[in-house]
Amino acid sequence: MPRLPPWLLRQANYHSPNLAALLPACRDLQSARHELRWIAQHVAKTAQAQDGEHLAQLCQQRGRGVPLQYILGSQPFGHLEVKCRPGVLIPRPETEAYTCHLVDLIKTGRLLGRDSGHGNHGLNIVDFCTGTGCIPLLLFSSLQQSISRLNVLGVDIAGEAVQLAQENIGQNKKLGHIRQLNVGQSLQISRGDVFNDGDIQALIGRPWDILISNPPYISKQVWDHGHGQLGYSVRKYEPRLALVPNNQHPVPAGWKHEDVFYSRLLDIAGVLQPKVVLLELGDEAQARRVLGCYSQHASAEDLAVELWRDWPDLNPDGEDGQFDVMTPSGRGWTVPVKGSGQIRCIFIRRRGE
Repeated sequence: MPRLPPWLLRQANYHSPNLAALLPACRDLQSARHELRWIAQHVAKTAQAQDGEHLAQLCQQRGRGVPLQYILGSQPFGHLEVKCRPGVLIPRPETEAYTCHLVDLIKTGRLLGRDSGHGNHGLNIVDFCTGTGCIPLLLFSSLQQSISRLNVLGVDIAGEAVQLAQENIGQNKKLGHIRQLNVGQSLQISRGDVFNDGDIQALIGRPWDILISNPPYISKQVWDHGHGQLGYSVRKYEPRLALVPNNQHPVPAGWKHEDVFYSRLLDIAGVLQPKVVLLELGDEAQARRVLGCYSQHASAEDLAVELWRDWPDLNPDGEDGQFDVMTPSGRGWTVPVKGSGQIRCIFIRRRGE
């Protein structure tokens, strides 16, 4: 990261030492002013003693790279206010974008048909690696009024994530974002391990419609060294468990360590038989690797696949609407791409749905 020019620091310090303290993280005066306003509002709202001293401490923490969401304690996610704290991954705007797009597809009937969620079993959604619970909370709160029999489950291996997700349910109920649950509706967060066969077996028997996940997908090398792909603040302050697959996870032949969750989640989808699978991933190179391996999967021929970019509901701006993949067997495969921005998700659905 380039050094800040001395004149910029002098200009910020002229206005406020707190503004200057924020510059190393914000990099420009406008961003620093915005963050100073938000932090000051947070201090005033939480009624801290010695507000001036506390404000200065928070600005110094932010300047050292502590994520703003950990300082403020929350992050907007759709119409929700999601609590954030160290030890649990911070929700990203791209995750919000594809979750909102999924909601729109369900509501309009373009995903599962107009009558989805109104049959005997309703609409059942499971989110693995749920973190703050932002994805299941936004799905449930957005669909609750239109789908009478709605059941959403978030699963995470980390106890601190499960606790925070449950707190987020409670907070958004108090804020009125989640209404009183009707008979036949449920929103649950549970502790479970994607790689534990017993935890997955416990989910068998329910007619799952949608499986969604933002799993760990960062390589060990990128985590250790950054290489311009992962910021210092993320590597220093956000949980490795949520970003990098554990060394103990078995890596199937043909897969890379950073892609191991996709291999496992595709196997889980084969067991749970959801109608739709939506998996967030890191970049185009990872999409190419995962799709190449997925082409060898037993269920691949019965499913339709497409890729979503960061903003899947926007028209592409000069971006290619197709993605060419070479399978391990040497066969070419063209996958449609929708939206604008960087490659962000793999979207899989049963043919005919």
